[in-house]
Amino acid sequence: MDIQTRKRLQLIAIMLIFLAPMVVAFGLRLADWQPHKLRNNGLLVQPPQALAGDTPHARRDAAFAWKDEQYRWTLVLIAGPDCATACEQALADAEKIWSLMTQKATRLRLVALGVEATPPRLEKYPRIDFVESAAAPLQALRPAAADAVAAAVVDPAGLLMLRFEPGYDPAGVRQDLSRLIR
Repeated sequence: MDIQTRKRLQLIAIMLIFLAPMVVAFGLRLADWQPHKLRNNGLLVQPPQALAGDTPHARRDAAFAWKDEQYRWTLVLIAGPDCATACEQALADAEKIWSLMTQKATRLRLVALGVEATPPRLEKYPRIDFVESAAAPLQALRPAAADAVAAAVVDPAGLLMLRFEPGYDPAGVRQDLSRLIR
């Protein structure tokens, strides 16, 4: 093999080394494959639904609005009928999610929709706003089953972005929130 042929083969080998990852990436893109850690745990609401027109009534904060002036994201717990055990667990999980967010926690609001704001609950869960709202997008997420809780994430502009079905994993909610809140 002469020098010129060897140099051409080396050039082709170098080109293949650099082109191979692009070909593999293109093939994976065509197959619609994504790494697991880049997927949402919640279901993306398409298109995002505006809640800013709704005027909710909050137990603690009289001036509560879905569009937040302090640019905070909102985790909404949506209770089904006769919510007892699941509500208490969801409220405790929400407080735990807030505390695990560490320095990002100040950019997260916790809201419970359709949960009775009893004095013991208000004392036990000081970070949670107990809200009554007639917003159609949130009412559509309300579980029909007794003692069930769904969750949703509302962005600072008052748009419903993510939803979590009843029986959601709180670790998945925290993971999605930590990706959203920067």
